[in-house]
Amino acid sequence: MGISVDSFVKAYRTNIKTTEDNFKRFINKHIVTDYVPYITKCSYCDAIVKATCFVKDGDRKFVKINSANRYLFFVMRLIELYTDIEINEEEVVYEYDKLCKEGAINVLISSIPEAEYTEFSTLLKMKMDDFMDNEYSLTAFIYNLKESLNISEEIINSVIEEIKKQQ
Repeated sequence: MGISVDSFVKAYRTNIKTTEDNFKRFINKHIVTDYVPYITKCSYCDAIVKATCFVKDGDRKFVKINSANRYLFFVMRLIELYTDIEINEEEVVYEYDKLCKEGAINVLISSIPEAEYTEFSTLLKMKMDDFMDNEYSLTAFIYNLKESLNISEEIINSVIEEIKKQQ
């Protein structure tokens, strides 16, 4: 069973006033894992990319990058994955602010194993790079155009060859 952000913040305020060793024990008590499986990290990164790169308008989905939300989700997913703090998804911005105001974000993040933080960050960057290549590269544009206009593979290949000649 986890702890709510409000309960954690209340305990954090109390424990930050104690000795350094007691405070360290308090923080370490809330770090519940030192390793998250690769497939889980990838799934979370996919969800972050999806949530921060698309906007829905009715049945249509548009690409719209929101880097600030990507950072917020990255930080809060780290806390969710490595600590026992339960994040209320509908209040994620407010919960981030509560933790950040107390200085708890930096303390918690620095308590996560550095290799784990680095891998999660690297995977998210790679997923974003893949998204950009898959959505915004010239090849992606041509193939997406092919899909929407139902153009044959032969025509697409000739266009790609012509573009390559011009480069």
